[in-house]
Amino acid sequence: MNPTLGYALLGLLAGFASGCFGIGGGIIIVPVLVLLFKIDYHIAVGTSLALIIPISLAGSATNFNLGKINWPVFWACALAGAVGAVLGSLFIQKIPALYAKRAFAILLVYAAARLWTK
Repeated sequence: MNPTLGYALLGLLAGFASGCFGIGGGIIIVPVLVLLFKIDYHIAVGTSLALIIPISLAGSATNFNLGKINWPVFWACALAGAVGAVLGSLFIQKIPALYAKRAFAILLVYAAARLWTK
């Protein structure tokens, strides 16, 4: 498959998942970039973060038009989340990719188990 087509399909899948479930970035994009496209883990994380911008803007605009945004929650999380993203981006660069991938996998399994049982 042409890599550009593969990336476009990944974007479509991530965007669809984002619109349906509010996810897509790390949960879909990072594993696919690392496992299927053989992109370095740290580059995949950075690329995923950059992809959140257009994907979330499109989904946010749609949800804004539908009146489905809780603004007090948004502002509190957005401000703290911006600080956390800077700190996390700097921190993860110091962690070897193998350990970062394993920690991410544990987080995904834990989140899946919690969602399955609730």
